[in-house]
Amino acid sequence: MADKYTGEKCIVCGELFEDGQDTVVCPDCGTPYHRSCWQQNERCVNTALHESGESWKPAPKVQYTPPPAVGTAVKCIRCGKESTPGQRFCSECGMPLNFSRGDTRPFNGTGAVQPDTDEPYGTGADDIPPTAGPRIQQIRLTAQSDLDGVKLGDFFDYIGNRSVFIITSFVKFAKTSARTSFNIAAFFFPEFYFFYRRMTKYGLFFLLTSFILSIPALIFYGQSGTFGQVFFSTGINVSSSEFRAVVEMCQLLSLSVQIVASIFANYWYYRQARQDITRIRATLGETEPDSVMQERIRGAGGTSWGAVICAVAGELLLTLGFLLIMTIVF
Repeated sequence: MADKYTGEKCIVCGELFEDGQDTVVCPDCGTPYHRSCWQQNERCVNTALHESGESWKPAPKVQYTPPPAVGTAVKCIRCGKESTPGQRFCSECGMPLNFSRGDTRPFNGTGAVQPDTDEPYGTGADDIPPTAGPRIQQIRLTAQSDLDGVKLGDFFDYIGNRSVFIITSFVKFAKTSARTSFNIAAFFFPEFYFFYRRMTKYGLFFLLTSFILSIPALIFYGQSGTFGQVFFSTGINVSSSEFRAVVEMCQLLSLSVQIVASIFANYWYYRQARQDITRIRATLGETEPDSVMQERIRGAGGTSWGAVICAVAGELLLTLGFLLIMTIVF
């Protein structure tokens, strides 16, 4: 069944269907879902079709021209940057390199830049600066700009604090095949950052991982008397080279976990934001007032210092609870 919907977009997760994937279809309106996405709600979330009595229809297909010969570099029709052989998207602006190559839209010209029909998003610090460079046509993003099926304005509402750095990463993820960036907060405090961004599942994972990797160090400090008192004695020789090697290995693993979190934090956040926004818009329907839609999107996203405080308290309780258990048992 999946082959019939290959290339279409799942209304819940926003990912495209691929050949051989396990899919289900709403018996009333015909909307296709990944089976796992359907099981999240156990019902069809395409309420707009149910209310109108219409049926799901495939999205109009974009016409593509044949790709260039293997090993041939192509100039982007939007900004004129020459690609490397085999590249699918422009590394400067994200335009598909095999899209409408017959288009007469100029690049690298000295004439006026073709303006967008919408006004630029924001008027101050919230603006996304145009992508520009030597002999490169300016690209302006607006509130209605499409980022892989989600409006840029919706992403701003979801993030809540108008972080231009994160939005810039979102644009890169949507327009190119990139999946990595760097988030310094996620590097130093991964579990707390994810709770702050209300990414609870990621926060719990990194909190538990951090605690597990700290256990050898807790055993060392609790048994060695480093803090002026021996709290317990497990019989493990914490001064041995073998045990010290375990402690150092866990410290290296902890550093590796921090690096992974910092590299992929923005992409995980982008993926969660896109899924939440798509679900909210599908649930409410496009007939809802913009104010209601924005309020729901802001409620699903945003930040939470309360969650950070709970995470700090949870990590402290895990540490003290472990030391207390070790003291009682040993």
